[in-house]
Amino acid sequence: MTMSRFMLRFKTWFKTWFKLLFRKHWCLLIICSLCVILAITLYDTSNQAVNWEPEPADSSSLHVGFSQIETDNPWRTAQINSFREALIPNGMDFIYHEPDDYSVQWQLEDIRSLIREGVDYLVIVPADLSALTPVLQDAKDAGIPVILIDQSAETIDQSYYVSLISADYLKEGQICAGLLADKFGDQPCRIVEIYGTESSPGAQARSKGFHQALMKYPNMEIIDVEYGNFDRVTAQKAMENALIKAANRGQTIDAVFAHSDEDGLGALQAIKAAGLPPGEIAIVSINGIQDVCKAIIAGEYLGTVESNPRWGFIAAFLIQQMERDCKPFPMVMIPYQIITAENAAEYALTAY
Repeated sequence: MTMSRFMLRFKTWFKTWFKLLFRKHWCLLIICSLCVILAITLYDTSNQAVNWEPEPADSSSLHVGFSQIETDNPWRTAQINSFREALIPNGMDFIYHEPDDYSVQWQLEDIRSLIREGVDYLVIVPADLSALTPVLQDAKDAGIPVILIDQSAETIDQSYYVSLISADYLKEGQICAGLLADKFGDQPCRIVEIYGTESSPGAQARSKGFHQALMKYPNMEIIDVEYGNFDRVTAQKAMENALIKAANRGQTIDAVFAHSDEDGLGALQAIKAAGLPPGEIAIVSINGIQDVCKAIIAGEYLGTVESNPRWGFIAAFLIQQMERDCKPFPMVMIPYQIITAENAAEYALTAY
């Protein structure tokens, strides 16, 4: 049999059997074909990596303006860096103008400049919140969402901002009073308060919380209030004044409540310069910087309340919420930690 005759018979045989099978078992053939296609599809997808991470918002063209006038202490420096480190890796432009001077008027002009530059979002650390109402209205008129940082917003209309990131300043002051109460018990405790900036809502709330807590401890009293302005050198001079005035009155100072660690370290330096043994006057403050952790370990400082400045990732998250057309959290409260001799060594490892 030649090859051509064989192929002719094979084709005839194949057509005959195919017609017979399709006529009687067409359903079975279709099912088998579908099963083969499904098996191939499943094999292909099983060999592909699955990404369970949510797709990031397209923020490559976002311009975020940041305004702050305090840059002369480690806490503020760490805060500014946290915004830069959180926003830029997420594809956002971080627009920040270094202050020419530390005045409310400079910040007003700074915010107006950012609005003129056409930023998409404004992140503001107010020097004096009530004074910023005109520029907040400008931002509102321009349709620029504002995130307020680090301040109490009780005195301003909430329509001026979309979200507030803040620490619980009232609670921080109350904790400082509690630390002194634990140390002195029923013994007399005469306290010097080293105030932050007079106009700062954070300083005002810390002072209010401290004074409220003192009402429970009749043996504890504030004998002097000095202004340190959140600055170590200024606070040292303030504490020197307090020591002189107390000596002139024939009083002793038992404790210092400082509104920030910078104020507290300035007070500690003044105590050392006066020849008093470090630790004889108990110092409590707020922030949790590394220098204070070291002073606590050395027995020169009673304690501090950590107020972590690394808030940039929260602002980045809030902006991403808005970019996804989600309503951002109206307020984010930063948790606190109490640092004393029991845990200062642990916190010193990661403190700024």
